[in-house]
Amino acid sequence: MNMRALPMIHLTQLSTALIVTLGMVFMSKVVMTLVADFALLSSLKSLMVLMVRGSYAIGRTFGIFYWRYLHSPLRLFLIQLLALMVTLVILAFDACRHIWQYRLKVSPPSVARFTPAH
Repeated sequence: MNMRALPMIHLTQLSTALIVTLGMVFMSKVVMTLVADFALLSSLKSLMVLMVRGSYAIGRTFGIFYWRYLHSPLRLFLIQLLALMVTLVILAFDACRHIWQYRLKVSPPSVARFTPAH
């Protein structure tokens, strides 16, 4: 048998065939998933309707409760929290300005001070 008569399969042809095969397997999995999803579409639709109606009812109930019992205390708390933050920023600015102004008087401890005298 003559070896020159056999066609030679190149690496590019082999890799292309492998990529096409893997792509077909992947696409078949995608199609099967989509078919399963379309079969579940009616149950998902009813679940979504239930979730939207339930979230609306919960949001409305929470809104009524919030405006009736929580709005004033939460508003007062947020105002006090904001005032505290402004006060802390002012104090931090004053501390930084004080440290910068007296930076020459404040020096780190000397290493020679901590070594034993010879």
